[in-house]
Amino acid sequence: MMKAVAIIANLSKPNVFEVATKITTWLTARKVVVYAQQELPCGHGFVLGEPLPPVDLVMVLGGDGTFLAVAGMYGLSGIPLLGVNLGHLGFLTEVEMGDLEQALETLVQRDYQVEKRGMLDARVLRQGKTVSKALVLNDVVVAKGPLARIIHLEVEVDGVSIGSYRGDGLIVATPTGSTGYSLSAGGPIVAPNVDIIIVTPICPHTLNARPIVVAKGSIITVRTKTSQSDTYITLDGQQGMELEGDDILEITSSKHETSLVRLKGKNFFDILAKKIMDQNH
Repeated sequence: MMKAVAIIANLSKPNVFEVATKITTWLTARKVVVYAQQELPCGHGFVLGEPLPPVDLVMVLGGDGTFLAVAGMYGLSGIPLLGVNLGHLGFLTEVEMGDLEQALETLVQRDYQVEKRGMLDARVLRQGKTVSKALVLNDVVVAKGPLARIIHLEVEVDGVSIGSYRGDGLIVATPTGSTGYSLSAGGPIVAPNVDIIIVTPICPHTLNARPIVVAKGSIITVRTKTSQSDTYITLDGQQGMELEGDDILEITSSKHETSLVRLKGKNFFDILAKKIMDQNH
């Protein structure tokens, strides 16, 4: 039986306090200890960003953006994350509100699987020194700033040039991130258990620039060739920085993984089919 759960929520979502209270009441009645970020009026409070209490899993109330933020905060703890969708299109969130009570019953009985998702290490080199590094679950995006007309990027894989891209930017994504920004930019949908990295150009100004799939462990090097320095990187849509003219961005597979709770009877293609159907209605 499950003993303890932590709840982290996007406080801007409608009814989030009501949902958090409902989950807490339901779990507490079944002798499951509930911890909640201190802003929520339920459970035992803890400070978001500080180490988690001893729990079996973390319930993330929100959309995919909220899930990515929590994964960035606690992904390395090894504690599995379960997303409850309070947003719109959610590929990372496992539970829809209409299925919440059934999902809670499944969780209490520990009738679920834990799925490991690969991550990427990204670092920015400036004059040969690392000035920034990050761990991402979804993607690293290199894009123009609000005033830049077009950016020019040189891309290498394991030291071999794969192209010179002129356009709005470039996305380097994991299979988990294949259903995010990369998909919107024309990248492929990839099952999360496939060990690859996706390189997707954003609105390229040439017909021969296409998404490229490379092996896990490849080192992807991105150099900016644009005269103006109005170029930025964004990490999982949560944080970012401006690149200087001679900066080098290196991205490769990480040794770290994020653990996701998957309820039995549901898989990636079930979720994919449902999301596509929802978008068509």
